[in-house]
Amino acid sequence: MKLFFAGLVATAAVVCAVAVPAQAASVASVQAAPVNPVKALKAQLVPGKGVKITETSGITLDFTADDRAMQVQVSTRTVGTLAFDKGNVAAADLRVRMSSRPKGPNPPYRIIAEGRNAYVTNAGIAKALPSGRSWIQSKASGRENAVLDMGVTPAQLQFMLDNASEVATGQYQGTATLADFQHDKSAGEGNVEFHLYFDEHNLLTRTVVDTTAYPDGDTAAYDQMVFHTDTKYSDWGAKVKIAAPAAGKVISEKKLNAKIRKAVIKAGYPESGPF
Repeated sequence: MKLFFAGLVATAAVVCAVAVPAQAASVASVQAAPVNPVKALKAQLVPGKGVKITETSGITLDFTADDRAMQVQVSTRTVGTLAFDKGNVAAADLRVRMSSRPKGPNPPYRIIAEGRNAYVTNAGIAKALPSGRSWIQSKASGRENAVLDMGVTPAQLQFMLDNASEVATGQYQGTATLADFQHDKSAGEGNVEFHLYFDEHNLLTRTVVDTTAYPDGDTAAYDQMVFHTDTKYSDWGAKVKIAAPAAGKVISEKKLNAKIRKAVIKAGYPESGPF
C-alpha cells in the first residue's frame, strides 16, 4: 500500500509505544509499575487478535522544471483493521482513499492483504471485471507485502523508545536521521521527527511521523520530499479474522487485458499496483 505509493513504502507507518511514568505509591495502596511498552506490544501480537487503525498520510514533492519551482502533493486516508500472527501483522482489511494535486481525488477502494497477496475491489472495479469476478489479485514480487508495513514491530518500537523523551504524561517526542530511522545507510540525507501518544497500559493510541528527505549528489529529480503520517490505533486485543476473497470472485492482475486494465484504473485501482 504505497504511501507515495511508489516509495510510500519508504515510510508508511511506523508503530511504536512508550512507557507511561510509574504512579507514586499512596499510603493506602501501591500501584503496580506500568508494563514495559515493548512487552505490552509483544503481548498484543498473537494469532486471532488485532487492532483498528485510522491513518492520514501525505507526500509533498518539491522540484524544479524549466527553471520553475514545482510541487506535487499526494494524500491518503486509510481506515481498517490489522490482524496479528505471532510477533507480526499477518493480514489487513483496509479502505483507502487517495487524492493528488493537481490531479484531484481517486475513487476509494478496499484492499485485503495476507501473505504476499493483495486483493482490491470497489463497485467500479467489480463492474469492469468479467462476469462473476469482483476482486483483482496481485502478488508482491519480494518476500514482504508492503501493505502490511503499517504493522507494529518490537524492533521499531525499541528504536523509537531509545530516541524519544517525555514531553507530557503519556506523550513522547523524538528525532533521528533518515538513515538511522530506516536502519539503512544508503537511505540518503534526511531527518525524521516523531510524536508518540500512549494510554495508561502503555499501548499506542497515536503516532505522528514527519520525514524530510533530500536527493543525493547523483540526482536532480527533486529538491526535497516531505512525508507526513498521522496514525491512530484503537481496540487493541480485539478478536480479528481476515480472510481472502473466495477464489471464484478473484482474477489475477496479470490476466487483465489492456481494455479492462484501463477501465479498472479509471475506477480506482492503483495504476502502479497495490504495493
